[in-house]
Amino acid sequence: MRVVVDLEKVVVVLRDADDVASATVVVAAPPGASAARQATVHRLADVLCATNVGTLESDSVARLRADAVRFHAAGGVGEDWERRFAGTCQRYGDDDVVPAAVIWPDQLFGLEA
Repeated sequence: MRVVVDLEKVVVVLRDADDVASATVVVAAPPGASAARQATVHRLADVLCATNVGTLESDSVARLRADAVRFHAAGGVGEDWERRFAGTCQRYGDDDVVPAAVIWPDQLFGLEA
């Protein structure tokens, strides 16, 4: 599954929700966003928090809220999705979360956001 983030419009969209084998956060806009720019990294952290989707652990790792992923996936996944998704969740404090690699625009070769 991919959580596609537009840092300019403050929009978060879940793509490929049925693929629960791995999770990624894909920064789709602006095109110049980079892990090398601290302001952009802070912006991603702010957008994940403001949209209630998750938190940024580092410039390359996010922690997605399981309830937020469920909300975004609702109506677009099959009957066995919840069982499969639960297997990817981890307990972090009082919350269920999904670890996700962060992919920046300069890493998007071959991926469609």
